[in-house]
Amino acid sequence: MPPIEPERFQSLQSWEDNLALCDAVAPLGLMRFASIDVLAYMRTSGTDRPGIEYLAGNHTIAERMYRHEPAAMLYAPLRLLIHADDDGQGVLVIDQPSTLFDSLGDSAEVAAVGRELDGKVAAVLSAMGVDVPPVLKESLPIHSV
Repeated sequence: MPPIEPERFQSLQSWEDNLALCDAVAPLGLMRFASIDVLAYMRTSGTDRPGIEYLAGNHTIAERMYRHEPAAMLYAPLRLLIHADDDGQGVLVIDQPSTLFDSLGDSAEVAAVGRELDGKVAAVLSAMGVDVPPVLKESLPIHSV
């Protein structure tokens, strides 16, 4: 997931330009909006477990939910956490997007975008060589599994 370049997107003159730039810079559909080094804030507690939290998403996808249910922004961008387990191995944790967005009510449009995001998360994991959880595999195109 490439980092988003806010100034680049904010300087565009049309939504069509936003859509085109997203397609060009984020071929898997997701970008990194921010990262937080968890350990940097907890170091003085004696905790030494590394962890980085990421905010990842795509504002052009989020807009498709926002227009129907502004509360979708509670979960967009998505939050991912990569931390070390007790053996020092990396662990990636993320809430399933469709579950988050389904919790907002009965908007079919929001629910459909949530399922689409399941597939985008699965595609990113697959591209990283990470085992895709079965619940997300059903969201991938057959050739990507």
